[in-house]
Amino acid sequence: MLLQYLIENLGDTKLEVIGSTNIEIGKIEYDSNKVATGDVFVAIKGFREDGNNYINSAQENGAKCIIFEGEFENYIDGITYIKVTDTREALAIISAVYYDYPANKLKMIGITGTKGKTTTAYMVRDILLASGKKTGMIGTIYNTYNNIQIESTRTSPESLDLQKLLKDMVDADIEYVVMEVSSHALELKRVYGINFLVSVFTNLSEEHLDFHETMENYLNAKAKLFEVSDYALINGDDIYAPRLLKMVKCKTATFGLDNEVNLTAGDIRVNAEYVEYKMYINKMLETIRINIPGRFTVYNSLAAIGVCSFLNCQMDAILLALANVRVPGRSEVVPINKTFTVMLDYAHNPSSLEAILSSVKKHAKGRIICVFGCGGNRDTTKRAIMGEIAGRLADFIVITTDNPRDEEPKKIMSQIEEGIKTTRGLFKSIENRREAIKFAMRIAWKNDIVIIAGKGHETYQILKNNKKIKFDEREIVKKIAADMPDKNIES
Repeated sequence: MLLQYLIENLGDTKLEVIGSTNIEIGKIEYDSNKVATGDVFVAIKGFREDGNNYINSAQENGAKCIIFEGEFENYIDGITYIKVTDTREALAIISAVYYDYPANKLKMIGITGTKGKTTTAYMVRDILLASGKKTGMIGTIYNTYNNIQIESTRTSPESLDLQKLLKDMVDADIEYVVMEVSSHALELKRVYGINFLVSVFTNLSEEHLDFHETMENYLNAKAKLFEVSDYALINGDDIYAPRLLKMVKCKTATFGLDNEVNLTAGDIRVNAEYVEYKMYINKMLETIRINIPGRFTVYNSLAAIGVCSFLNCQMDAILLALANVRVPGRSEVVPINKTFTVMLDYAHNPSSLEAILSSVKKHAKGRIICVFGCGGNRDTTKRAIMGEIAGRLADFIVITTDNPRDEEPKKIMSQIEEGIKTTRGLFKSIENRREAIKFAMRIAWKNDIVIIAGKGHETYQILKNNKKIKFDEREIVKKIAADMPDKNIES
């Protein structure tokens, strides 16, 4: 591709061009280690790393063009340098050009919110598939289309990776794409230039304040999705809904359990195995059943039904898909053939931990034993809050590690302890997560529920220096169960 064509839409973000643009370039990279001869290197300015520090490396690897912001003066003859105001915006623009604007050839469905993005995305995807529509999904657990399944490294891919994925979906004749859109992705312009046919706001609660700093900033980041959406479906029961509805300029509808919303549910039944409720769609009273326990399932499914009704999906497809939907690591019961239950859940912030514990507590016949920790190098303020929630709602807590990263695990655990100590909660701290799970299962008895929170679908732990080790809690739980005394086996 000619460089001139690649950069012609950079507009006001382009400040200066040094060198020729009448040259053929190879691919685009933002990782200098992946640069090959003839490539364009975009030096992204990150939180911990400045891409400008890797320009020399990219040049040594054969980059033909360098796109950067800020100051850089080590120019080399034969290389074109393009200075821009925002390298993230520039990357999004040229990535779309390079892959021939794939999002324009797809019907994009965006889902944002603190909780419920993944479950709602699975529900929408499964309904569309049941309706015979070729659908891909981009999100926290997997990026999938047809029979291809790619493990995700983040909720929303970097713009270059996203455009490549969308191009692959176009080539595979995908028609709809359901995408979890994180606040980071919106703030960091990973979805810049993409228009969404319909987008969902699930809810907003305290999370990612290490990045956004304030809830005001967090809300404003989420609102950016609806600036590039034709239609917005908003949780009308959320405390931030009134403010968001005033900010949104596109067409809107609301869902929830309040009488003033557009889409609501009645006669709600929630137990330890499923959720069931009734609702009117097209003047017909329908009974909805989803085998994911918890009141939050009502909200997630209402959002999915709203989206798919907007896309003219038939009711039989909606009912069939919701009755069979399964989401890895979300209220996921691990089969272990014991008289107690082990459930995995991704709950990793205060609101999601409270939601899963409250939901299970209402229907538990025995004790709730909660195993959880908090991630290192992340928001520290939530640790004591989550401790207080666990101390108040669980019968026993095992504090352990999550993804400690570069923080001292004992420090993280002590901050959780401080929250528990404000309650009458009983707890034990075990740093090794495998041993913590084993302890919780060893003390569990008939009808007890062991909730292992925080990692959900993840099959790894992230340790110091970003070292990633295999840690699949499904395998671990099954192995511990197999080695346990027969006294807990179902007869």
